[in-house]
Amino acid sequence: MVDRVLGQLSLADGLAVSDETIFDLVAKEIDWGPIDGLLGARSGAGPGTASYPAPVLMRCLLLGAWHGLSDPALEAQIRDRLSFRRFAGFSLSDRTPDHSTLWRFREELTRERLIDKVFEEINRQLEDKGLIVKRGTLVDASFLQARGRPPKQPKKGHQGPVKPSADKDARWGKKGKKSTFGYKMHIGVDQDHTLIRRVEVSDASVTDTEPADALISGDERAVYGDQAYYTHARHARLVEAGIKDRLMRRPNKHHPELPPRQKRRNQLIAKVRAAVERPFAVFKESYAMRRLRFFNLAANRMQCMLAACAYNLRRMVSTLHPPGEKPA
Repeated sequence: MVDRVLGQLSLADGLAVSDETIFDLVAKEIDWGPIDGLLGARSGAGPGTASYPAPVLMRCLLLGAWHGLSDPALEAQIRDRLSFRRFAGFSLSDRTPDHSTLWRFREELTRERLIDKVFEEINRQLEDKGLIVKRGTLVDASFLQARGRPPKQPKKGHQGPVKPSADKDARWGKKGKKSTFGYKMHIGVDQDHTLIRRVEVSDASVTDTEPADALISGDERAVYGDQAYYTHARHARLVEAGIKDRLMRRPNKHHPELPPRQKRRNQLIAKVRAAVERPFAVFKESYAMRRLRFFNLAANRMQCMLAACAYNLRRMVSTLHPPGEKPA
């Protein structure tokens, strides 16, 4: 069994001309060869139905992430939209994958954590282009609602077990007065172009500070974060590594009121770290991630990693090709 041969252009493909899209710019700026090598071939030896190549399916999933599409909706859009077909590598005559094929490939990426390698390779190329500057890292986290309903609360006097949630990995988390049942996405973002360098995904009960050290790359000059991230131990580790501590300070029982100098420092840090909200806004408004699609941590982590890949590719294009720029 071999991978399908796709993208062989016919006269009809030559006649189906459309304007350059953002997908075409992504395709031009990224060297897909190393990514294709990471994903490898999906077909084994011997006879059988030819499989869709992994790089083609990877690009299909990126299209789904950019548009917040479910796999059935993505199947329909790939079949019908010329720009989708062109980016994924299908000619007008090629048969496109159905939603079950997309689902199985997503499972492969989840099971083998190949998406992590793709994310690292994309970031390597972004660094080579000079887009990851390492002047500073902004750290933050945001709640994402679970698809499954929370465990049903028993009525007063109820006897017997409580009905569990369909999502056994999701947990309750609270920020201020608002509680969320689901997950939390933690990111470390490069200061200059808000490109995501590190991603951690946990259930919602995990505090912001617990995975924070994993969000620090170690080669940045400073780390910016809100009051939830400051600890004496983290401050000491940053100083030892030669990284400037730009974590906001918070009052405590010994110092219930911050001195004016610390308040002013927090205000200056807040202006810089506010840019870390950009990726979360994109995830929730454009990528339909206010509520996650899957019922376990592994699958939802895959969705978050895919979203980080998609976000970085779009930020790359918007940085290298600002709106209004005339094509070369």
